[in-house]
Amino acid sequence: MEDTNQAAPSKNKALPLFILLFLISLGLSAFLFFKYAKNAVTIQQQNEELKLSYEMLQLDQDSISKKLAIVEQQLQNRINEILAQEDLKEDLRQQLLEKSKALAAARSKIQRLIHSKEGIAASSGGPRNLLEAVNQIKQLQDSNATYLANAEDIQRKYIAAKKTAAKNEAIALRLSKEKDSITTENLLLANRLEDASSLRVLEFAGTPIRERRGKIEPTDKASKVERLKFTFIVQESYLTEKEDKEIIIRILSPNGTVLAKNTNKLTDSKDIYSLKESITYDGTEKKITLYYDQEPEYINGSYTAELWNDDKIIGRKQFSLR
Repeated sequence: MEDTNQAAPSKNKALPLFILLFLISLGLSAFLFFKYAKNAVTIQQQNEELKLSYEMLQLDQDSISKKLAIVEQQLQNRINEILAQEDLKEDLRQQLLEKSKALAAARSKIQRLIHSKEGIAASSGGPRNLLEAVNQIKQLQDSNATYLANAEDIQRKYIAAKKTAAKNEAIALRLSKEKDSITTENLLLANRLEDASSLRVLEFAGTPIRERRGKIEPTDKASKVERLKFTFIVQESYLTEKEDKEIIIRILSPNGTVLAKNTNKLTDSKDIYSLKESITYDGTEKKITLYYDQEPEYINGSYTAELWNDDKIIGRKQFSLR
């Protein structure tokens, strides 16, 4: 009797614990059920939205593929038009070739997305892939259209700059030619002025003379010559200002030596002269007479007299003694 009474309280304690655990399990199952149902409703709603968007856009593989082909062809045509320009900027040409390759790669990627194995009937693959393909086509069109518009603008500015450079080069060439022409004219004018400032003489003559009975007379006998008389006329020049001019006369003897005063030993040299005089020239015509004397006797033969000014021979005359 005592054992039976002890077992009854143990059973009474286990029953409430069992009921509590059952209620907890039931509550947890209800929570999971409602959470799953909610997620299922959300997923179903998303699928319905995708399906609605898909139906509104009338998406199908063929129409999207055609759209992709049209967009790609339009972009490629614009690329080819720019590439066909003769004066295309070289770095821009390289960029366009790379852009053409990138366009082909993007087309292949979108084509794989359109023709994926998930298809339209799949619960989440078909509409998603086709919608993504449509979005990528639009992005491809917009980004390339913007790039090509910039490329065309760059090319226009490049051509304009090139034309401006060519125009400036032509102007520079013309100015250079004008400068060369002016330089040539100035050089010619300077030469003319130099020629004008140089003495120009007429009637240069050299005459051996002697004094006889108080009169001066010419002679051709070497033993009788006392002096050499040189005369010439300086021509008129309106371009010459008043200035001193140095006149040099070199007398070459029959043996080729230069006669020089106070020199017994005659030497043939350009530094040796027979006579040097300074005259004042104001541009008017003037007759000049100069005399040369020497102590040694003259020898027989042909003599040559040279008249020099500014390191140039401006007159030459020959005479002979016997």
